[in-house]
Amino acid sequence: MSAPAKSTTPIAPAVVESKDWTKATTPELLSSSEDELSVLDAKAKERRRRKQVRREERQRREEAERKAHEEVECAKAEAERKAREEVECKAREQAEKERAESQQRKVAEEAAKQRVVEVAAKQKMMAQEASKKRAREELEAGLVSFILIHFCFSFLFC
Repeated sequence: MSAPAKSTTPIAPAVVESKDWTKATTPELLSSSEDELSVLDAKAKERRRRKQVRREERQRREEAERKAHEEVECAKAEAERKAREEVECKAREQAEKERAESQQRKVAEEAAKQRVVEVAAKQKMMAQEASKKRAREELEAGLVSFILIHFCFSFLFC
């Protein structure tokens, strides 16, 4: 058997005095395996911590995406509501405009009918006056002719 290589780790003095190298290296092996376990535990803890950080980041990202999606949906709904209100408002304005135009047409039609009635009444009155004037003129002409005839006959026969 050959002697073991010198290590840099301190060895207990009782072990140094011993000539048995297996006894001397056993605490070293134990301490290095304990170190390995603690390193493994530390690595496992670090992996778990990183995994937890990634999970939290993913949850934050998903939450942010969900909020953004909700905001987009809310904005869409608001835009649709505003568009619907605008369409309804324009429809009300158009209906009101049509009602006003219809009312104006009715007023204009009534005014036109009234003018027609007034013109017809005026024409009727003028026709009646013309008829009366003609009748008077005919009466006067008849009287004049009667008087002339009467005068002529009376002059001839007298």
